[in-house]
Amino acid sequence: TRNVVAECLGKLTLIDPSNLLPRLQESLKSNSALMRTTVLTAVKFTISDQPQSIDPLLRQTIGDFLSALKDSDLNVRRVALVAFNSAAHNKPSLVIDLLDSVLPQLYAETAVKKTLIREVEMGPFKHTVDDGLDIRKAAFECMYTLLDTCLDRVDMFEFLNHLESG
Repeated sequence: TRNVVAECLGKLTLIDPSNLLPRLQESLKSNSALMRTTVLTAVKFTISDQPQSIDPLLRQTIGDFLSALKDSDLNVRRVALVAFNSAAHNKPSLVIDLLDSVLPQLYAETAVKKTLIREVEMGPFKHTVDDGLDIRKAAFECMYTLLDTCLDRVDMFEFLNHLESG
């Protein structure tokens, strides 16, 4: 249901971007991680492969939304990666100038983090759960998209190092 709300917010933002996009920006500062994920999902739904009236405003503000890649909440960072992937796939021009600041954060999410791995006992068995798996998958999806859309702006040696280690 939160995704449906976010999609509706995104579609409404397409109707009145000059009023609603700044409100989404302001909501990104919320203390609630759920609010921040909803905002980022809404932004994802404002990005389409067709030219839209929101594009110039998005070009100015997408960096603020992608700053969520530094968020302390794991799920917020995952949703920020999904929004980045959508932008890189549908409108690479929105993110191509931000790659220098975004790629280090993207690459950081490809590493296996021992702090996110835990063992759960299920009766006589122990099961290993990796809470970082979803964000790593999102990071690798972004890397795959960048190969298609922004290959000329990516340092291939660094890219391959992170691909190999993940």
